[in-house]
Amino acid sequence: MRGVAALSVAIYHGGRIFGGKPLLPQAYLAVDFFFLLSGVVVAYAYEARLLLGNRFEYLQTRVIRLYPMIIVGAVLGISVIATSPGARELPAWIVGVMFLLAALCLPLLKADVFPGTSSITPVNGPSWSLFFEIFINVVYGFMAKHLTTRRLIIIVIVSLVVESIGIFHYQTADFGVHVAEVGWGFARVVFPFFSGVLIRRIAAGGGIRSPPVAPSVLAILIVITFAMPTQGLATAVVDFADIAIVYPAVIILAMGERASGSQSRILVWLGMLSYPLYIIHMPIFMWLARAQRFVGSRMEVSAYLWIAFAIAFATAVALAGYHFYDVPVRAALTRMRKQKSRSVPAGPI
Repeated sequence: MRGVAALSVAIYHGGRIFGGKPLLPQAYLAVDFFFLLSGVVVAYAYEARLLLGNRFEYLQTRVIRLYPMIIVGAVLGISVIATSPGARELPAWIVGVMFLLAALCLPLLKADVFPGTSSITPVNGPSWSLFFEIFINVVYGFMAKHLTTRRLIIIVIVSLVVESIGIFHYQTADFGVHVAEVGWGFARVVFPFFSGVLIRRIAAGGGIRSPPVAPSVLAILIVITFAMPTQGLATAVVDFADIAIVYPAVIILAMGERASGSQSRILVWLGMLSYPLYIIHMPIFMWLARAQRFVGSRMEVSAYLWIAFAIAFATAVALAGYHFYDVPVRAALTRMRKQKSRSVPAGPI
């Protein structure tokens, strides 16, 4: 499902960049789904160790997991900005600061530093959600040891109320991307992430029994929520229902399913593709948009062909980056971390 959600985001951005009829107009909800899934997966992988106090090891592991591809996205993104006409008006030190913030996955809290954009991550658009992902990972790392189930339930309820205020204020859940609404981004991440943690905790205690549902059915359901066109108040209502009800239900159903054989290989492939595709597809699309303008002056090519080609090309780059860069770099950094931890002398008894 994570892979399907990442592909949906790429289709959504492809429609906005290359033209044509809007495709999957609600695919911004994939971010909310990612946050929810992250809460489940992070709690599954780390909660037991965090309860023992291994906070620093957890933070190191999350940095190693996320930052190699964040840096690639920053390099690709700055290559687009540095070669664009708008960069001629910018001092070199501003471009350098933009790249540094992108490489560290920190927000730029001033609109129009790069002309025409008010995104908190103008170098690489999708990085805005990674900033909030890193934020909530750090918060969870420091809270986990003291996070009783009762406190977790209170956080989930309060954060849902706060996020619902934002959803009905903007009449959409698509906020947190721009400088003017960055504060609401924190509300957007807290509810789904800690809902995921709560779902995982209840499941670990045997409190969840879900019927088996084919992964393809769950994936189709997710895509349907991305494809449902709405306007105004209806958008707010549907977004709220998806975030608060549909996506948690899908996660619970998915936790009861075990794939095998060729199906398992396809699902593993989709999961492997999801993160690198998500973090690098936008700057690749921006480069290809330049090619579209060049070709378009000579011959007419359907916008949908451009979208298909862009996704195929970005997928190939993402898979190559995963196998030949991301995996080896993370393995090397993990070895260095383990060697360093073994070399630290023991303290006094």
